[in-house]
Amino acid sequence: MKNKPDHIKVFIIDKDVLMRRKLSNILKKEADVSIYVSADESGFEKVISRAKNEQLSLLFLGVEELKSKEMDLFYKLRESRPNLNIVLMPRLNSKGAAVVLQGLNRGALDYVTKPDSSVGLLFADRHFHKRVIPLLKAVRKQINRLGDVKSIDSDDRAESKAYFPEVGQMSPAAIDIIVFGGCLGGVPSLYKIITDLPESLDIPVVVVQHMPKYFTRKLSEDLDRLSNVKVKEATDSCLLSPGTVYIAPGGFHSVIKNDYGQKQIVLHKGPRENKCRPSIDVLLRSAVKECDGNVLAVLLSGIGKDGVLGALNVLENGGIIMLESRESTQLPELVEKVKMLNSSIREIPAEKMSQEIMDYVKKIEQQSINDFSSDQFKISSA
Repeated sequence: MKNKPDHIKVFIIDKDVLMRRKLSNILKKEADVSIYVSADESGFEKVISRAKNEQLSLLFLGVEELKSKEMDLFYKLRESRPNLNIVLMPRLNSKGAAVVLQGLNRGALDYVTKPDSSVGLLFADRHFHKRVIPLLKAVRKQINRLGDVKSIDSDDRAESKAYFPEVGQMSPAAIDIIVFGGCLGGVPSLYKIITDLPESLDIPVVVVQHMPKYFTRKLSEDLDRLSNVKVKEATDSCLLSPGTVYIAPGGFHSVIKNDYGQKQIVLHKGPRENKCRPSIDVLLRSAVKECDGNVLAVLLSGIGKDGVLGALNVLENGGIIMLESRESTQLPELVEKVKMLNSSIREIPAEKMSQEIMDYVKKIEQQSINDFSSDQFKISSA
């Protein structure tokens, strides 16, 4: 008997029996989910064998550090089953951050952090539930896409038509700030784009990537090491410098403030928006206000709604939106929702995005020069 198109078979591999039990209990309550095997290190070879022969949908893999048998298993599975969705489960610490960045760049779907202590694990049910259920939904949508089912929920489509009538996209007079927003699948795209930005970029860049503390710090350090531009984790009240990329720290909203003509990033722990902190919407809303709409916003791979209202705000105030192409994203839900705002918004593969950004910036700068020259000519003629 064949499985339903959206039936999900799940592996759970973790040394901690409490962790395996917690995930199993969450998954057992979901319809059309079967836990194919729950294994620790002794079951690795069995997992590799079954992953090759069975239609597995999702693997939760506990990994403590980069140099480990679990990470070796991850690499083997990426080679033998590149379409298998793997969710890494590291500790919430610096070692876990290294595991996550390496894993995401090697094709992991996402990660679920574990508390950095056994005591914390006892009380983390709510945390695991709010992370695991969206991942299941994302995998279902991915399976449905492969089954040629509509990629956007009908409810999302109806909501978009009701509240977000197509708005025009204007060309701003200048670009004062570039904002990146990414969610699930956004990290590999950031590596492709940020590391390709040239030193000649003279506009500040602020990035919201949904990640916890430790992870955003490690992300900024890694990108800084690999990039031509300077990359740093944003700190409270830091002034924005041209050509510098600021990564919004996990756990804080980042907003742009204009202090006597100098723009800065201000951090705060306000309520979550769209269940996120940092939130793409919060950053975009402040950037539009403080930069008079002269915003270039780039939306990357992701799920959920965070970034949609922010993109609408950018468009309504004359800014420009660029989207990572659906083919380039790991999960295109966020891109599809923003595309509903205006069907003419361009979609660009991640590997071409940095060049597209630079071409657009140069175009705007040249237009400003031409407009200034034209005004000067009018004055002289008068």
